[in-house]
Amino acid sequence: MSQGAPAASQDTPEPSDQDAQDAIVVTGRRAALQAADERKRNSETIIDSVVSDEAGKLPDNSITEVLQRVAGVTIVRFAALGDPDHFSVEGSGVQVRGLSGVASRLNGREIFSANNGRALLWGDVTPELMAAVDVYKASTADLIEGGTGGQIDLRTKLPFDYSEGWHFAATGELSMGDLAQKADMAGSGLIAGRWSTPIGDIGILADVAYSQFSSSSQFFRMEPYFRTTVGGASYFIPGGFDYGEERFQRKRSGIYGAVQWAPSDALTLTGTFFQSRYKNKLKSWGSFVTSQTLGVDPATSKFDSIGGLLSSDSVFTRDTGTFLPNGSAINSGGNSAFSKSDSLTRDYALSFEWAPSDSPLAIRGAIQRVDSTANSDALNIFRDVAFPSSFGLDLTGNLPQVTLPQSATTGFDNPANYFWTATMPNTVDNTGRLDSANLDLEYKFGDGFFKSVKIGGRWAERTERDLNTGFNWSALGRGWNGSATVNAPQLTFANAAPGDIEKHVFKDFFRGGLPVPANLMFPSQALVGQLDRDLVHRAPPVNFCGPFDWGNATYFNCSSAGPLPASGYGGPGYTRTNGAFVLPQDQTDYLTRTWAGYALVRFGQEDGLGISGNVGVRVVRVENRSSGYYTQGANQFFRDGTLVTLPERSAVVSNGAKFTRFLPSVNLSFAPSESTKIRAGYNITMDNASFSALRASGGLGVTTVDNPNNPTDPNAPRLPPIFVNFTTNSGNPTLKPTMSNNFDLSFEWYPRAGTTFHVAAFYKHISNLPIYTLTQQPVTVHYADGSSSEELAAATDAANAVDPAKIKGIEIGGRAFFDMLPGLLSGLGIEANYTFIDSKNPGDLYRDIDGVSHNDAPVQGMSRHNFNVSLMYERNPISFRVAYSWRSKYLQSTNSNGTNPQYSFFSGPGVSRSVQIALPVYGDAYGTLDAGVRFKVTENFSFSVQGTNLLNATARTLMGGYPDDTLYVRSWFQSDRRISTGINLAF
Repeated sequence: MSQGAPAASQDTPEPSDQDAQDAIVVTGRRAALQAADERKRNSETIIDSVVSDEAGKLPDNSITEVLQRVAGVTIVRFAALGDPDHFSVEGSGVQVRGLSGVASRLNGREIFSANNGRALLWGDVTPELMAAVDVYKASTADLIEGGTGGQIDLRTKLPFDYSEGWHFAATGELSMGDLAQKADMAGSGLIAGRWSTPIGDIGILADVAYSQFSSSSQFFRMEPYFRTTVGGASYFIPGGFDYGEERFQRKRSGIYGAVQWAPSDALTLTGTFFQSRYKNKLKSWGSFVTSQTLGVDPATSKFDSIGGLLSSDSVFTRDTGTFLPNGSAINSGGNSAFSKSDSLTRDYALSFEWAPSDSPLAIRGAIQRVDSTANSDALNIFRDVAFPSSFGLDLTGNLPQVTLPQSATTGFDNPANYFWTATMPNTVDNTGRLDSANLDLEYKFGDGFFKSVKIGGRWAERTERDLNTGFNWSALGRGWNGSATVNAPQLTFANAAPGDIEKHVFKDFFRGGLPVPANLMFPSQALVGQLDRDLVHRAPPVNFCGPFDWGNATYFNCSSAGPLPASGYGGPGYTRTNGAFVLPQDQTDYLTRTWAGYALVRFGQEDGLGISGNVGVRVVRVENRSSGYYTQGANQFFRDGTLVTLPERSAVVSNGAKFTRFLPSVNLSFAPSESTKIRAGYNITMDNASFSALRASGGLGVTTVDNPNNPTDPNAPRLPPIFVNFTTNSGNPTLKPTMSNNFDLSFEWYPRAGTTFHVAAFYKHISNLPIYTLTQQPVTVHYADGSSSEELAAATDAANAVDPAKIKGIEIGGRAFFDMLPGLLSGLGIEANYTFIDSKNPGDLYRDIDGVSHNDAPVQGMSRHNFNVSLMYERNPISFRVAYSWRSKYLQSTNSNGTNPQYSFFSGPGVSRSVQIALPVYGDAYGTLDAGVRFKVTENFSFSVQGTNLLNATARTLMGGYPDDTLYVRSWFQSDRRISTGINLAF
């Protein structure tokens, strides 16, 4: 089961004489699989387990990769479920039976990351420290509340798992991705000892692990297909395209220690320390070629059945007053970004178990503290370059094809054509703490149908202090914000100081399957990586571009002045700098206090056959509170022809709520024979809203459009813009917990060791599910003259769904080794599982391309079809596995950035109306193939080779909200194929 020579697991029954005669001696991965089977078979509720093998290593390189192979479990290959624009090679979120409400546990106790949420970031955890991972798909009253989808418990090794004496184990690995082209190292080491002494049994264990992972991913993204009138007919024309690359490197380390002392057979004392640290750096380059006024010639274009553009020789900018090509360059933004983060989670726990063999009473208890910190620092530097007024587009193949006029390449190589545009930093510093204590008493009745009664209670208090500067965009120069007192001319890359710009070549873009539209120039990573906004925003020398004058053209394009001696591409003109917090406006504080008590009765036949199970109820009292600042930014605009001025304003807000919930659970099992089990269960589970959703802090903003009365001379002073609507970004501290009524029915068959089969049906009725949607919320607007008014503001944030969500599904899974085959073939085996899920979530809303609201989206994160299949070979000295994991389309967001803009639909030349959209974005069907082989050279030494993403899978996202339920591809992503080699030692 684990490293070294552990003692026999209590989950594994003693073999019968017949079993001993027929047994096939197994080790390694097959032994671990059998241990997981026994844990599932003997559990009191529905669980699945993944157990480490004798080399002390789970079968995959991250916890998320481990979990994706469990029936009913899926992972999100993006930075977050609601962030479909950033791909994650190792995966981030985990869903159990389609639900993201998955509680994280460490040895049965709560654990978290200080990231505004409730759960642990699974990618932060080193899998080498784990003895096993348990996935609870149903609940019992003695489990900590939380997890409408289920609970994932990370189980660590303990000294008393081992036989007497010393035990050692170590692993080492070297890996490389074919795009990143960087060698990464990983290693772990464990030492454990157990002895009998005059004062009782004593055991110690220390485990350390370190790994580095480098990856590269490339993306191409289409803007929304806006409804566009062409030749009197309505078509859907994309508003441009984006492309770029991200290079990511993380360093993950873990430390785990445990001490156990059993002064007597009745009493065991355990102390554990667990630390996981995760550091990463991200470099990225992106180009954004966008316009809401693009048109095509239908005679030279192809469309689908609803008028969506498939291909065109020329997608061009057009005059909205005439619908004719206007020859204007297409606006193209771009950015270089650098970010780094460091998260640290520490768990300290002391526990005891008093269970005398001559007493029916057992008492168990624990105290725990979790400290978690998460900080990050990021800087984006933006630049503009003009793209040609038209481009060719072909979306009929597997990958998009963009063609530009050949003359464009020359312009892209000229630094004078690039303009320094803006900067945007973001700094986060979060600190969280959890203190908890629990006490459990169990009284065993002895012989008879009723086995025991168990009661217990738990108190927990979790606090988090989050500092966040927000994304403070600020213009660099731009000319139009110049004045006699602020030297802010428009500088170009021709003015760049040495080392501040670079040409980025997108090497082997999509492995040659997607021609790069253009290799472009960007602010250098040497500049961005300094994370010094003050350096970039320094004003150039006085009169470097000549004196300020609206008639001085050089002031609006300073390329002729030549390079600067040092960095500095615009005056201050901003209120925030990297790493600088404005307290208390940047601070949000959270508190969750929980009291819980439960009672549980266990029953069953003595021989384990017939009826058994447990019935119980857990009562939970939850208090949530949040406090922070609500800010109103200074602004000036025209509204209904009147000039309106808003002053900058901020005020402290604090709010919260208390809830009491009853969580009954019934788990029944019927075993007609030793090899079969039929389970039925009903329970109610809950999820407390995330801290991010509960935040009291936020702000008021204003959406505006350019004033149509602005002078045609771009160098002339600009008039204040025209008001569109107010916006707000605050959370809701009074959100209710999500409640799920769960029904489960399953059949399990264990005909022989290593061979299993199960089929399970489930149904969930979920109320108060948090949804992220565009809503209208009341806000108070304060004006410069001292007056105020109550207004409605557009908000995109979490809210409790008004209507319940309903989920039903079925799981089928099994494994078999073909020991009956002759000779070497007897080591072959196969493992497979399939999950079907159907869901309805009428409480979630999105807005289609015409701005009409809909409530027919599925539950976020839920694929209708999921399957895993593994071909295995387990026969000393070889262990081999080829594994394929696949999931169908799933909803990522009903209101994600980039697919929720406001655009103008022109029904005719010069005739328009404003349309607010919030298109649903889906993750498309995605599958990956991995393979690995391990050779056991001696009883103490083995080496392995493993490959991941062997089929070079392309991940895609899709946009909905179009007629006839048509979906258009939003993004394409490709990432590394990876190969690794490793060694394993165990003594």
